[in-house]
Amino acid sequence: KTQNSLNHEMTATLSAQIAQCALNHYHTVLPSNGGKPQSTEWTVYAAIVACRQHPNDSNDQDELWVVSCATGSKCTSIRPVVSSLPTQTSQKQGRKRPHPDVSSEVDDHKICACYDGMVLKDSHAETLARRGLMAVLWDEVENLLQNEPTPRPLLEAISASEESRQQFGLREDISLHMYISDNPCGDATIYRIKKSSSNSTDQPETSINFTGAKIILSDSNGQSVVKQDESISSTLTCSSAADTVITVGREDVQQLGALRLKSSRSNIPSHLRSMSMSCSDKLVRWGVLGLGGALLSMYIPNPIVLSSICVSKDPRAVDGNADLGQLDALRRAIKERIESALMSIAEKEKGWTVKPPEVAVVTDVFENSKSSSEFRHDTKMNALAHNTPNNKGRVKKESVCGMSINWHQTIVQEAANAEVTIGATGLKRGKKPKCPTDVINTASRLSRYHFALRCGKRDPVSSKTDGHYSSYRKYKQITSTHLLTRVATLALSGGGPLAGWVRSSSQDDFELPHE
Repeated sequence: KTQNSLNHEMTATLSAQIAQCALNHYHTVLPSNGGKPQSTEWTVYAAIVACRQHPNDSNDQDELWVVSCATGSKCTSIRPVVSSLPTQTSQKQGRKRPHPDVSSEVDDHKICACYDGMVLKDSHAETLARRGLMAVLWDEVENLLQNEPTPRPLLEAISASEESRQQFGLREDISLHMYISDNPCGDATIYRIKKSSSNSTDQPETSINFTGAKIILSDSNGQSVVKQDESISSTLTCSSAADTVITVGREDVQQLGALRLKSSRSNIPSHLRSMSMSCSDKLVRWGVLGLGGALLSMYIPNPIVLSSICVSKDPRAVDGNADLGQLDALRRAIKERIESALMSIAEKEKGWTVKPPEVAVVTDVFENSKSSSEFRHDTKMNALAHNTPNNKGRVKKESVCGMSINWHQTIVQEAANAEVTIGATGLKRGKKPKCPTDVINTASRLSRYHFALRCGKRDPVSSKTDGHYSSYRKYKQITSTHLLTRVATLALSGGGPLAGWVRSSSQDDFELPHE
């Protein structure tokens, strides 16, 4: 066998083990008392799995475990959610005991100034799983700084640089992998599937799976991102603020390799549409810049990336390694775009060394996945058409689950670590908040607000600019390493596959939580 075929077999074997580990965790660890889809609902499930490799001379098998996982397929616009939240505490309600992370001196106005940071804009499973990993890394950084032990550690100390603070990196024997129940939304979902009306098993009729993610035609500067031709049937404008107005398109013929915004209804006013990038695009970004983000980069300067991404087989997909097949779509949309971006960066930044992830399709299936739901619907429609050829009738489609579960490893490995959020609001499930202090308690632990709180406690000096508390956006600029800032500018504003990336607008910014 050639080395390439051996590497392929090893990747396939590991991918299957990663999928089994992730799915077993969903069924045995995540609670069943809310958040999971019902029998008539579908969702997307994603998990980040750690692999600890034992030395070659050891007889021990590699150890696999789930570091973080999540379900979800919804996103929201911050504006309508924030505008619906209470702005003051009435005299009748009185002052409630504040959130433990917030000083009792904090008034309603200061809490309201943080509202934008409390809403999860993107509740897709891949995004929440990545944010869960960030929470795990923060936990471990805090433990390392205090010389406290961490169960199943991911990090180790690295040699001190010019920075005065301690710094850490991913342990040499650890690699991180992602399992996803469906191809990530956006470019990776464009692949060939069997038509629902096809009854032939030898040569089934096929069509191209259509992504709901809208193609980005021009960025906030009015610069063209892709060529607009006859394939674009109509255009829409998205504007969350005056500084972020972009044009997206609806396609008759889908363009490959293009940046896209997550899907939303076309009849939504432009200022209320989601401005979140598709998960395919986000995976490319994380594969280039790392999973940690700007705030963590002051403690973890070197990018932590996924070594592989595996996805469950779509039962509608055309078998084999065909052109425009499911695996081909993963390679094109994720691995090859990461490779392209890294090549353009390497010309100017020699010190940025990142390896693209391997991609694979596995046979293990998540029964509540979107593709499984679509397949069940198609099967029922075919059966109905066969039994009643003159009257096809209708089969009700399964609906998307509106709730998301997120889980990540902590000292106590129990189902109690799970948190349930509502995709449409980006807030935790529970009673409607009646005063600003209530809103703090509805903010997810994965929100930007909570990450800013954690970072501010570790590094209170840089959370102030000229003696005053800065905004979250300014804080990220201050804490991000110079190298990460330069590479991000090259990747997102240069001529590579991420050029035209839609950045968060100033209207999504928020004041840092006050001590």
